[in-house]
Amino acid sequence: MNQTPQLFSRLSRLSLGGVGLVLAAVWGLKLAKVARSTVSYAHYWATPQGRSGGLLYVALGDSAAQSIGASRPEHGYVGVLAQRLRDSTGQRVQVVNLSRSGARLHDVIDSQIPALAALGRTPHVITVAIGGNDILQYDRAAFSSASDRLTSALPCGTYVADVPYFMHGHWERQARQAARVLTTSATSHGLRPVALHEALEAQGLRAMLNQYAADWFHPNDRGHRVWADAFWQQMSAERGDQVGMPRQAEVLQGEPVKLFKSQP
Repeated sequence: MNQTPQLFSRLSRLSLGGVGLVLAAVWGLKLAKVARSTVSYAHYWATPQGRSGGLLYVALGDSAAQSIGASRPEHGYVGVLAQRLRDSTGQRVQVVNLSRSGARLHDVIDSQIPALAALGRTPHVITVAIGGNDILQYDRAAFSSASDRLTSALPCGTYVADVPYFMHGHWERQARQAARVLTTSATSHGLRPVALHEALEAQGLRAMLNQYAADWFHPNDRGHRVWADAFWQQMSAERGDQVGMPRQAEVLQGEPVKLFKSQP
């Protein structure tokens, strides 16, 4: 009896199994790299990045602001925005990143905003992206209360992203609701809402294939650029407007700046 077909079948199964093991190993290595980056990126952002003497950009938020998922900390959306500010204004930009991985709304309120006030310097641009971690234990009343506390404490003119897109299931329904709550609260307190949820949703399901890191939660380099685009769209819409002057005059005494070299 000819054994050749059975032999080829066994070899094919072995080959497919080998490919699967290799892919799993590669994915595991990438996943471990994402996990390690929470420490190394926090170390990177522990000191101001960029040259002083120009614009001061302060970032508040969670692991996304820490650049988790990006190949390098400067490739996260905060680093991308800093570079765009340099290119558009022709000025130096220094970044003080006060965000923390795992942060929720109350962490920004209790720790990051006091750290912002303690800087004793005038941020020209402030961004906040927070709320994704709150969805994992979401309570509408608690989130609404925390959103009001957050937005009432933030400097006037701060760019506040709404909650990221969670794609499907009850988490997405909660994220959509939370995004509306945060946007309404930000608007009512004179802040600049950033439609992050809408921008991510517009990428479609294909984004899972090319815009997420190995943990399928944090954005990769391409995904971080989508986050940066959402912020930049709001900033770019304000040509001719003055950017980012907080209401805390006793802390912030600098002059507001234009985001662009030339105004129409």
